[in-house]
Amino acid sequence: MQQFDVAVIGAGSGGLTTAVGCAKIGKRVLLIERSHIGGECTNSGCIPSKALLHHAKSYAAAVAISGENGNTENFRREAFNYVRAKITETLATETPEHFTKIGITVVPGEAIFTGLRTIRVGNEDYTFTQAIIATGSSPRLIEIPGLVAEDILTNQNLFDQDDVPKRSLIIGGGPIGLEMGQAFSLLGSQVTIVDTGATLAKLEDPSAANVLQQEFSKAGITFIGNAHVTAVNQKVATITTTDGTTHQVPFDKVLVAIGRIPNVPEGLTTAHIASTEFGITVDRNYQTNNKRVYALGDVADRLKFTHQADDIARGVVARIATRGLSTITTKAVPKVTYTNPELAQVGLSYTEAVTTYGETAIHRIEVPFSANDRARTDSAEAGVLVVIAKRLSGTILGAHMAGAHAGELITPFTLAIDNHLSLWKLRRSIYAYPTYSLLIKRAGDYFFAKQMTTLRGDLWNTCKQGLPHLTVITLWVAGLVAFYQYQSAHHQSVTETTLTLFNFIILSSVGPLLYILAYTFRPLTFIPGTLMTILSGIFFGFWGGLVYTIIGANLSALFAYAIGRFFGGTQNHNSTGVFGRFAASCRTHPFTSVLTMRLIFLPFDAVNYGSGFLRIPFVPYALATFVGTLLGIATFVAVGASLSISEFQAHGVNVHAINGSYLLLSAGIFVTSLVIARLLKK
Repeated sequence: MQQFDVAVIGAGSGGLTTAVGCAKIGKRVLLIERSHIGGECTNSGCIPSKALLHHAKSYAAAVAISGENGNTENFRREAFNYVRAKITETLATETPEHFTKIGITVVPGEAIFTGLRTIRVGNEDYTFTQAIIATGSSPRLIEIPGLVAEDILTNQNLFDQDDVPKRSLIIGGGPIGLEMGQAFSLLGSQVTIVDTGATLAKLEDPSAANVLQQEFSKAGITFIGNAHVTAVNQKVATITTTDGTTHQVPFDKVLVAIGRIPNVPEGLTTAHIASTEFGITVDRNYQTNNKRVYALGDVADRLKFTHQADDIARGVVARIATRGLSTITTKAVPKVTYTNPELAQVGLSYTEAVTTYGETAIHRIEVPFSANDRARTDSAEAGVLVVIAKRLSGTILGAHMAGAHAGELITPFTLAIDNHLSLWKLRRSIYAYPTYSLLIKRAGDYFFAKQMTTLRGDLWNTCKQGLPHLTVITLWVAGLVAFYQYQSAHHQSVTETTLTLFNFIILSSVGPLLYILAYTFRPLTFIPGTLMTILSGIFFGFWGGLVYTIIGANLSALFAYAIGRFFGGTQNHNSTGVFGRFAASCRTHPFTSVLTMRLIFLPFDAVNYGSGFLRIPFVPYALATFVGTLLGIATFVAVGASLSISEFQAHGVNVHAINGSYLLLSAGIFVTSLVIARLLKK
């Protein structure tokens, strides 16, 4: 049985990036591929589809200039030969020999997990220290009465054709359906697209989608929305819409483009790897339940884009190189549909931004391509740029566009979202003239003009929203000033003030109640909770201090949580960056997160305020606080119970004031809490 540091299953975009990266850092790498190196993207996805689109656009441009003739017809017929040539060119550097030269062992075949650290390919068994599953996906198929297999096209057999069909029926209005539908149309096919949605490009911004719909309509592409293909008879499809209308559409080929199914390897249960219909279950670092195994790309239950797979693969290599010290950062992921005009988007849609921040907190900016001089010179005025930004700050939340070079123009917005850049900053940069990138500067100009018209109202709304917070802070600060002035006037430290408070509590007939109330509202004065807990053990003994402090500490925690929630507002906090990922993790696993923080003795009030500010759900927070503080309270109450009250008041903490048995109890509880936290983390 051969041993490898890293086993990579799948030689697509994510798999190749991981394999090459791990080889470069000195790992012994096994690369397993069952069919074609390069994966779907190179062989039957990104590369051939974009090559076909390019050839189709070139043909349409040639016809527009010189009309149809023998030369243009010969060029049209070469479409699929051109596609296959581009696949061959791309694969020239993606051969087993190439990867063998850089130290990667390439094994063809199907990988099957046979254990937590073992896989089998054919009759050979291999062990690994870490593995990456990057097995991609396959086209989702559909059963339609009367539709025969030889009439069905998917991305896997589409590029084996010699010519486009005369009449094409495309089921699915997503990126694949749109791109191939337009390519077929440009190459002379009569195209009908059927989709369950009401409009083409239903996931795009409405303004951007409308641009594409108009272009498709001009090209003679028929779209039937809110519909299903219910039957086929003699190459005629019956299409039924949700309102009961039927259409009879003749075709020569049917392209099925209704989504993808993850290619899940065999033996996952044996390897203790969980999966669902959406793919292999992974955490934020793309680790599976078996922490030695990662899954990325289409096979993981996350976003399924080639560029996303490549980026995550780089992050996985970094984690392997640093033995898990680095983490995979959540980033904005751009999406591009390579039609003519192109569609591109990144970040939040307008609807998502309104849901997250509220309509009065954002501006929606639209810039038509007709306002750009380069678009005019290129006769490419059909297009629009839509930017979603926060009012006042101009922080970019999302960008959407339809138009020439949209796939290239989306990159500055991706950079802006990842780095929290505003339209103010983008507007200040100098852009070469005349370029399409001036649309970005124009968006900044439009934002400036719109912001000036709403400035007074926005400032007033900001003041109104902040007034309750400002009032509370003012009262709070005034109370703290008065409290510390009292301390200063009586020449007392925080400890002495706390002792004075305890003496008053002990002398009162309702001392325990006063202690609980003082502990509850302690967050307003910042008196250390640990100090009050220790003093409760001194004055009330172990069992009395334990009971009273459990009540007071939990009420205090809820009070501080309410304060944090009040100042946290109603907005969802950004999930990017280290803080954002921590916040998202806390909201996803609230009970476990809060319990762990309690057990490792993170600052009590920081956890309380932070939980409220991050809007961690109340019930799991409260339950985790009750359970998680028991050991911590017992630890410090035992410290207090180990001290003699008379000796403490007379001489402070000294050897004669300490009861060793309680001190040992405190140490034991402390260690137990840390051990439980460690087990909980695992």
